[in-house]
Amino acid sequence: MTIGDRDMQDNSAAQVTYWENQERIYKRSYASIALLCINVIAFLLSNTVMLWMYEKGAMVTEIVLRDGQYYRLFTAMFLHADPQHLFNNMMMLFLVGAIVENYTGHAFFTFMYFLSGLFGNMISMAYEINHSLSWISVGASGAIMGLVGFVAVWIIVNRKSFIRNRGMLLRLLFLAAFVIYACFFQAGANTAAHLGGFVTGFVLGVINIVLLKNQKDMEGLA
Repeated sequence: MTIGDRDMQDNSAAQVTYWENQERIYKRSYASIALLCINVIAFLLSNTVMLWMYEKGAMVTEIVLRDGQYYRLFTAMFLHADPQHLFNNMMMLFLVGAIVENYTGHAFFTFMYFLSGLFGNMISMAYEINHSLSWISVGASGAIMGLVGFVAVWIIVNRKSFIRNRGMLLRLLFLAAFVIYACFFQAGANTAAHLGGFVTGFVLGVINIVLLKNQKDMEGLA
């Protein structure tokens, strides 16, 4: 066997291992799968037999503050404006959620998802009030941007290792391009909520990765 043949076998084995790890990670991402299913089901119901879900569940700052309907900060996370809005958010959840959930564990992942979504909606409300705006806000992107913020911390901490890995670098560039488009260039994007969610996830990333020294490989990304 030549050196070239041995290298080809090593590369092939590495690729098999990578995809086996991907399959294992995504099959065990129970919280991510549950959230994805709930969002899809909520969209189907809110556009067919339960049209009232938008009226009762969307985040409208005036109603939240006037009537004390703070539950809308939560319910709005499961409503989406149209199929493209749903697809973009669920694609981000699918790409990022399982990887982060595998890294942090189910409980911390779920906590971070909801906290990022809630804080993102609160930042959106503050922005509306400060600029005398009136929005109807729906979508899971604030929560998902929290996951992106967490990944950003891991990338910063491990920047030297991934810069040398071309495959990882390409995956990160693809993910970054998709996130930037979906969160900042998609029609009607709520940038305030996205930034609020991102900051929440970033802070939790600093706590988890830096302060608590959870600096293992982020399987599926690394």
